[in-house]
Amino acid sequence: MTGPAILEIGDVRLTALPDGAADIPTWPAPEPTAGAAPIDWAGYHRAFPEGFHGEAHLWRIHNNCYCLDTGGLRILVDCGVGVGPYPRYGNLRGELPVAMGLAGIDAGSFDIVFLTHAHPDHAGWTFDEELQRPRFGNARYLLHRRDWEHFGGRETVPPYFRRFIQPLQEAGVLELIDGETEFAPGITAMETPGHTPGHMSLLVQSRGQGLVIAGDVLNSPMFVTEPELPFGSDADIARGVATRVALVDRIEAEGWRVAAEHFPAPGWGKVVRVEGRRWFRAL
Repeated sequence: MTGPAILEIGDVRLTALPDGAADIPTWPAPEPTAGAAPIDWAGYHRAFPEGFHGEAHLWRIHNNCYCLDTGGLRILVDCGVGVGPYPRYGNLRGELPVAMGLAGIDAGSFDIVFLTHAHPDHAGWTFDEELQRPRFGNARYLLHRRDWEHFGGRETVPPYFRRFIQPLQEAGVLELIDGETEFAPGITAMETPGHTPGHMSLLVQSRGQGLVIAGDVLNSPMFVTEPELPFGSDADIARGVATRVALVDRIEAEGWRVAAEHFPAPGWGKVVRVEGRRWFRAL
């Protein structure tokens, strides 16, 4: 792992904290809608070689976390896969502590941990099971109430949720968000449901500049070009498509930059038009 990648949005400083990458052995690839042109998988391979593996459209998933420094506050966006091994990603063990060390960032320096949603590859480093305490001991953790109710209210609560999210409430550090919320100056949680009921993206604005950390609304750069394609891992596929189309439209219209946790590290770039089609271009 090399030194940290840093991006500035006005007065806000973003540091990418990669948590590792893994080749997914199988992936239910999106299918074009009836009557639409076939997906140009070879073109996406050429455009995003680090986003695929093999000759087929198999996904290489990257797991990015982000540190935001703004107005005296330090915010961690998502918590990666954790100590692992994470079976779905080839028994991947996360690298967030290594990335933080290279960036000179201490776990105790975070004021806020923002979780885009309550999936295990975004919450794995939240809680230290060995020491039985929140890993980021001086931070409050933010999660949408609908995700808390959706996963925690099941008859059988997912094991990772019991391990990494419920203990945050028991420790008194979990705060639940309802609706769009500006929780720090220029830092706004946007409701972007579909992937999960309470999925949120994060809008960063400073000095006339903007960036959206999209979370799992955008799981591959190809979805910037074809946001109308369904993503099979969305809990509500139709709503996921509507959210994705609306978010990409708004990012382009506003001229915001975009970052996503599963794009090739560091995961940020801009939306450009090439021969009338939108593309993600890394910065």
